[in-house]
Amino acid sequence: MPDDKDSREEHVPADGPPPRDVDRPDDLSADEPPDVDPRDEPAPFGALVLLTAGTAVAVMVIAALMSDPPGTRFVLGGPIAVVIYGVVSNEVWWPRWWGAIPGAIGGLACYFEGRTALADLLGDAWAHPVAYVAAWTLFAAVFALCSRFPRTFSRSPGSSPA
Repeated sequence: MPDDKDSREEHVPADGPPPRDVDRPDDLSADEPPDVDPRDEPAPFGALVLLTAGTAVAVMVIAALMSDPPGTRFVLGGPIAVVIYGVVSNEVWWPRWWGAIPGAIGGLACYFEGRTALADLLGDAWAHPVAYVAAWTLFAAVFALCSRFPRTFSRSPGSSPA
């Protein structure tokens, strides 16, 4: 005996949407080609940059609250862990990791050059934390931008083997 509110029995006007089969779930992947590998997606720019910058700020706040100056492992560990977490959780494929090299070069240059320039403007006490956060933010931005261009090691299509 059909229910009075059974959606399968409703009349749909001719200009309305076609009736939907409630027993079959929507196929959400119908728009994507079947050969798209989710690991080939680039790193998420906003999330990676904001999380890395936030981690760098947190590391500097924790370092300021410590009685002894922290070691290099502590200072480098937080932001590096966030970048690794971003790569692993988003399954960014290894041909997109090449951006870590220019990101590291830019971040190191920003830190060392920025720290000396900021020491004149802000003083020595603020130069290190501001340069540290700026360097990690630059690293994450360069890494995320470079992940949009995968590094390929294969020959171009149509090229003949040597």
